[in-house]
Amino acid sequence: MDESGSYLHWDDAELSAAEILRRAHDLVAFGWCQRADATDAADHPVDPWSVHACHWSLLGALAAALGPPHAHTSESPALIAELRLALVAISDLIPDWSLQRWNDHSAQTQADVVATLASAQRRGGTMQAT
Repeated sequence: MDESGSYLHWDDAELSAAEILRRAHDLVAFGWCQRADATDAADHPVDPWSVHACHWSLLGALAAALGPPHAHTSESPALIAELRLALVAISDLIPDWSLQRWNDHSAQTQADVVATLASAQRRGGTMQAT
């Protein structure tokens, strides 16, 4: 664990839309939650990048994929463009304007969220930031 309280240590891959979606996919595949961005082993809400996080919602996994807030001291236009592409790839697959509401719907399953992120990753890998 580093001094940020985060144990998420991503490789040095460029944060492209496809990479953001890959990271989010891997987190949700590991553990998924509803009604919180992230939860610990006892299902208590925690920050998505917390050392205690072990389940993530769709939105929480996207936040965790970017790393702790202080990891990006300045909001890079390139990072924002890639995050936008990742969100567009997801929004093309989700019939709800709210990622949180879609994730938290009672009929939603972890498998649904994982499959959506996998499809979005395939789509995001073909999109280019402008």
